[in-house]
Amino acid sequence: MLTGFDEGGTLPMKEIGSFNVLSEFVGKVDLPIMLAGGIADKKAVQAALTLGAEGVWIGTAFIATKECRASEKVKQWIVDSTANDLLLFRTEPYYYRSLPTELAKQCFQMSESGASRADIAKVMNAGTGMRRGMLEGNFENGYVSVGNGISAIDRIKSVQELIDELMG
Repeated sequence: MLTGFDEGGTLPMKEIGSFNVLSEFVGKVDLPIMLAGGIADKKAVQAALTLGAEGVWIGTAFIATKECRASEKVKQWIVDSTANDLLLFRTEPYYYRSLPTELAKQCFQMSESGASRADIAKVMNAGTGMRRGMLEGNFENGYVSVGNGISAIDRIKSVQELIDELMG
């Protein structure tokens, strides 16, 4: 599994995009390569496979499916957002990306003002903050972990519809 800086949630230390990370490994390792990060539509899947990945790992696009347990408010916010709407801030261990919930805005402001990664991580409240944001739709006390592929998501669909579109 390879991922780059395009993924959602906790991000890698280096700010290198997923497709650039892929090129560092294709033909150099004797293992199947799965690519993750920023992949949310058929074009991105095809690009990953064309560039040498043997499969893909998709997260954000599946959050916006009918079957996902995420809050309906979260699913609609994903559909209504683009990568330009996302907040990126420092935390433990490196960086984090979220839709701009009140909690994410607070973490972003702390990051911009030089607060320590540990202090920001405490405010995020780990799994509790994610549960509140993603499952409960509590945008005051939670955060919503999504990747840069969010721009390609245009509606809430079933898992089957998504797979058909990705592989069609």
